[in-house]
Amino acid sequence: MLLRRLLPVLAAVALLITAAPQRAPAAGDAPDSVTVAYQPGIGYSTLIIVKQSGALERRFPGTKFEWKVFTNGDAIRDGIIAKQIQIGAGGNGPFLIGWDRGVGYRLIASMNEMNLWLVSRDPKFKSLRDLQPGMQIGMPSPDAVQAIALRKAAKDLFGDAHKFDANIVAIAHPLGVQALAAGQLEGHLSSPPFEQQEVAAGGHVVFRSYEAFGKSTFNSVYTTEEFNKQYPRFVNVLFDELRSANDMLNKNPEQAAALLSKDTGGKQSTAQFREWITSPDITWDTTPHAFLRTAAFMKEIGMLNKVPANIREIEFPFLKGGD
Repeated sequence: MLLRRLLPVLAAVALLITAAPQRAPAAGDAPDSVTVAYQPGIGYSTLIIVKQSGALERRFPGTKFEWKVFTNGDAIRDGIIAKQIQIGAGGNGPFLIGWDRGVGYRLIASMNEMNLWLVSRDPKFKSLRDLQPGMQIGMPSPDAVQAIALRKAAKDLFGDAHKFDANIVAIAHPLGVQALAAGQLEGHLSSPPFEQQEVAAGGHVVFRSYEAFGKSTFNSVYTTEEFNKQYPRFVNVLFDELRSANDMLNKNPEQAAALLSKDTGGKQSTAQFREWITSPDITWDTTPHAFLRTAAFMKEIGMLNKVPANIREIEFPFLKGGD
């Protein structure tokens, strides 16, 4: 009799269990929190558009996202090693050094190719041949892509890649702009938009990074193989969103510029960002370029112990290409 009375209740419970939405397992979805780290400048526009669009937050509402800005790629690399950062973005120099040392990460996507300028306000400093001992050149770090381009130029001009190492001063881009204006630096090798701001303020270009390596990737987004193995869906969604942001930069720069202006709280106008992101010295492209020849040079001058045999060694399979 008791069993007969319970049957309708048990049936109702079973129906509720069957109808209730079943949460997918954590593996392949997303972790509870994700820290995304990048650096100052429009070189990170692709990632900033993903941030400002809220795309990841909509796709993964159960995940808390932290977007952090660091002064250089070395700090981001160290944060990934410490597992305090899950998604990093930066130049190919610190990335390749981390890969060489066994960090175990790969490229999710590149973001751009940018011609980086060494700007000076000293009228006597017109070329790298005028760079003398004691003159200070600001850049993010001695491992940054700016430093590698300067070493390649030194090797080409003087046969000594390390000729200017003592001239390098590590300084964040915004502070470097101020230091150059104050006469505390003889030169500043940075990135857009800082280099454009310096020229607009009376500086002149002494050297361009394309003179060293040709047209080449500036910044990329990456994560560890371990994170990708645990959360492949998240990494693939991020890749898709980066491609969408890249399309916006190329096809709808006005919309992209509005999101970038929003990221600064309106301190820089949409019109100003549109001018910067449509510069002929910038290409928005998710395919990696010049990683292999950069790695070969870094090994040649002692910055790496090994180089990738091909681009596949340092990118996730879905990226499918590059050099």
